[in-house]
Amino acid sequence: MIDENFARKYFPGQDPIGRRIHMAIFNMDPEIVGVVGHVKHWGLDLEADRHPLQEQIYSPFLQISDAVWSGPPQSGVVLRSAGSPLGMVGAVREAIVKLNSQNVMYEARTMEGIIAESLAARRFSSISIYGVISYVVGQRTREIGIRIALGAQRSTVLWLMLGEGMKMAMIGVVVGIVAAAGLTRLMSQLIYGVSAADPVTFAGVIIILTTVAFAACYVPARRAMRLDPMVALRYE
Repeated sequence: MIDENFARKYFPGQDPIGRRIHMAIFNMDPEIVGVVGHVKHWGLDLEADRHPLQEQIYSPFLQISDAVWSGPPQSGVVLRSAGSPLGMVGAVREAIVKLNSQNVMYEARTMEGIIAESLAARRFSSISIYGVISYVVGQRTREIGIRIALGAQRSTVLWLMLGEGMKMAMIGVVVGIVAAAGLTRLMSQLIYGVSAADPVTFAGVIIILTTVAFAACYVPARRAMRLDPMVALRYE
């Protein structure tokens, strides 16, 4: 089986079914019996120009000679379950051992975990935004104490902190949108499965970033509101 990228690159405008390809590393010339969809094997956010290996071939292990393995034969297996995937690890391990006591199962992970790992850098960006804004607002705890000690209403000070923090966040959002509109190719690489001009994507990003910024302003400001003014004045 070959994937659509392989067919597009090596058999442009042709029907690859029935053709043979030479796989020197396996010393075999298998016949192509089908074309399947491309799988983002290297991660959801890696496009064709960011990794040299994009064309994929699927071949049964029984057709591959043991001589080609540089070490003990090993493979990754995907199992679909109706219940909790990790809850089946024990039963799967027992079944493997019953088939062959020399087989060893290791590193069982859920597909959700693999996807989350692939997108960790994107999620880290949101966490970083929250951390920066939260730190900036938290640094104004002493100022909040002074305002309250001088008679300012707590609600007024809270809205002041929220307004200033959200103003900074919205400036960043606007600048980001303008930059994204001009760097469409870069954005298509950073955002999986959508184009940079996708209005739904832009709206979703704006909502997420605005929510993160609001929480980053509200939580430390609200915490400072609850402090005794004298305690806030001594805050470092």
